[in-house]
Amino acid sequence: MTGIHSRDDAAVYKLDENTAIVQSVDFFPPNVDDPFTYGEIAAANAISDIYAMGGKPIFALNIVSFPDNLPNAILNDIIAGGSSKATEAGMLIVGGHTIKNDVPIYGLSVTGTIKPGSEILNSSCQNNDLLLLTKPIGSGIITTAAKSDAVNKESLNQCINIMKTLNNKASDAMIKSTINACTDITGFGLIGHILEMTQDSELMATIKLDNVPIMDNAYEAALAGHVPSGTRENLRACEKSVEWASNISLENKLILCDAQTSGGLVISVSPDNLDNLVNKLKQNGISDYAIIGEVNLRKDASTQIIVN
Repeated sequence: MTGIHSRDDAAVYKLDENTAIVQSVDFFPPNVDDPFTYGEIAAANAISDIYAMGGKPIFALNIVSFPDNLPNAILNDIIAGGSSKATEAGMLIVGGHTIKNDVPIYGLSVTGTIKPGSEILNSSCQNNDLLLLTKPIGSGIITTAAKSDAVNKESLNQCINIMKTLNNKASDAMIKSTINACTDITGFGLIGHILEMTQDSELMATIKLDNVPIMDNAYEAALAGHVPSGTRENLRACEKSVEWASNISLENKLILCDAQTSGGLVISVSPDNLDNLVNKLKQNGISDYAIIGEVNLRKDASTQIIVN
């Protein structure tokens, strides 16, 4: 039902009239020092694709590479962190595969279920929709700054807690509401993933910078040059598709393009259904959501996003 020809967050395969499988995979090297926390973040990140499609994760397989010169206790902690987050998500880890490699890498191949026809695509925005973001952005810049001890402990802990947070409650709120489209914000950054939402349509998104929630000290870290290469590449990649207001600084452009780990959901919802979605988010304990922009008909063929 969705697959390699789609820009959606996961593949959906119909088994019968009542059940479809939702499948995705993600893994990456450590972005924090603590092995257990790294395992939690990597698992939350991998599971997020299932939530973005409106699916329910049911089981996963570990994907691991690990060097010979590190103690196995570190690997045990990484896998324990992943297992802890899987338990929180209500799913099983049923095995996996490990190879020897110079760099530690951990992630999951995640399988979920969904009723056919209820999957939520990232490309089904409607004219006049509002865009709601469920988590602050800036994790790529903050974790890069942390490698140089250039960010304070409070800001780093805020970033880690955001990355560790599952998108299950946000997903549950949108499933129980009437929404049009959704994607999760990961490696392509906020701008890159919104571009995916508008790419194959006659629609464009207008993003209001002042409305976008940004992690503490992300701007200062970007100003100091602590920007991952993937974030800079994201900014270059969107150059022909984004119209930036003249007063937006390079640092803010980089933050909006920042490669995220386990970021939030961007939900496209009609104004008539916004209150219901917001009420459901609040009922699920999500308070740091923000309305960051809207979707309208394109003014010209090339401009997919306007940022002001």
